[in-house]
Amino acid sequence: MLLGVLGFLVASAFYGMQIGAVIGLTLLNICTLAATLSGVMPLIGRLLKVDPAVFANPFITTIVDATGLIIYFLIARAVLGL
Repeated sequence: MLLGVLGFLVASAFYGMQIGAVIGLTLLNICTLAATLSGVMPLIGRLLKVDPAVFANPFITTIVDATGLIIYFLIARAVLGL
C-alpha cells in the first residue's frame, strides 16, 4: 500500500492528479496480486506433487506481468475516461 501511495504522490507532483491516480491504483493492485499469487501458487504446486520452488516462480512472474499490463490499461481507461 505504501508503494501505491508513493507512486501516487510522485506521479501527481510531476504529471497531475489523474496520472498519479492511475499509477497509484495500478501499483496497489499489482502488488496485491503478486502477494496473493506468491502465497497460493506454492500450495497449488504441492497439490500437484510438484516442487513448489520450481513450480511457483516462473508462473508467478508470467501471470503478474501479463495481468499487470491488463490492470494498468483498465485503470487508465476508467480514470482517464479513454
